[in-house]
This record gives sequence, C-alpha cells and structure tokens, in this order.
Amino acid sequence: MELKDIISISGKTGLYKIIAQTPKSMVAESIDAQKTKLPIHASHQVAMLSEITIYGASGEDIALKNVFENIKTKDGENLSVTQKDSPEKIKEYFKEIAPGYDTGRVYISDMKKVLKWYELLSSNKVL
Repeated sequence: MELKDIISISGKTGLYKIIAQTPKSMVAESIDAQKTKLPIHASHQVAMLSEITIYGASGEDIALKNVFENIKTKDGENLSVTQKDSPEKIKEYFKEIAPGYDTGRVYISDMKKVLKWYELLSSNKVL
C-alpha cells in the first residue's frame, strides 16, 4: 500500500484506505486494527496523503511524503518525539524533519497530526 491509497477524512479521526468506488461515492476502511468501513459521499472533505504538503517558508511547500521519509531516516519506526511532548520539543523536532517549514503558518496542531499519522502508518506497516 502507498500513500496515494491513504486518505484523511475531515471530522473523522484516523486514516483510511479506499476499498471501493462508485460513480457517486466511495467506501473506505480504517487502517487500524478495527478495520471500520465507512461510506464517503460528496459532502465529505477528503484529502489524499500523497497530495498533502506543509507550508514552506520560501514559498516551496514540503511534501508530506518527504517529511515521512525524513522521520523514517531519523527515527525508524519508534519516534523520539510524540504528539504528547511539549510544544517546544515538537517544534525543534519539526525543524529537523521538515527543514524550511513556515513557522508562522504551520501550527503545533498540524505538527502533532503529522506525528500521529506517522505513528499510525508505521504501526500498521503502511510505510
């Protein structure tokens, strides 16, 4: 499975993979152990992980895939920083894994979401 197969659904926790498509909707399944199936309609806001970027300070956005690769290179499967650490520690870590990110437009909540997604993808052997 690749990042192009993984989606985030606004208002829903976790990450999902698309398992079926119809002309007007999709069916997604959570990638966690529960494997919850969920119909996705046009009213849902869906983002494919392969298309998500992080604001760059120089105007060049940083692909989420590149950030995940940097995390994997730095820490492997076990993160040295988690979403529960202090904001200062998370920001310092983010400077290493996403060099050149825009400190004014990338919020701590965004950083925590990236860490949470990485943990979820890594623990379910998606990366």
